[in-house]
Amino acid sequence: DDEIGRECLLKVSYSSHDKLKAVCRSWEAMLSSPQFYEDRKICGTSEQFICLIQAIPKGNSADDKWQATRAYGLTLYDPLQGAWDRLPSIPQFPDGIPLFCECFWVDQKLVMIGGWNPSRWEAMNSVFIYDFTSGKWRRGADMERIRSFFACAVSPSGLIYVAGGHENNKNALRTC
Repeated sequence: DDEIGRECLLKVSYSSHDKLKAVCRSWEAMLSSPQFYEDRKICGTSEQFICLIQAIPKGNSADDKWQATRAYGLTLYDPLQGAWDRLPSIPQFPDGIPLFCECFWVDQKLVMIGGWNPSRWEAMNSVFIYDFTSGKWRRGADMERIRSFFACAVSPSGLIYVAGGHENNKNALRTC
């Protein structure tokens, strides 16, 4: 019965959801639904993770492993299971996330805003969204202005506010 299967899936750890999506189309649809994750919260089986921005080591030897690293990636830590897992790279930035970007959690999504392009060292107005439900990155609507070193806040309704910072020529911005 679908209802019994759903009740069982609500209790399975998030780390297994990708494998369970491959079982059948109905499970893939269920596990890809935002409502499924809302139901996990309601029944008390949702998990909390810590998201860290960490340097991606380069080189193989102990001496050069951390030398001149400019690449950073996103890592999730599950404190209940003591497990670490690296999130997939943003397709536009396969070697690491934008430098000095801002990172927020909104409705099962991780939102990365602005920062510097790690290969061109230029400020950006880009917004990238990682959807934990689908396990994929997508491009969000760009900010109106290029900004770096700005402040951000998330409202209770999920709106993200961006204020201040510097434009590409490092002039201070007084806009939101």
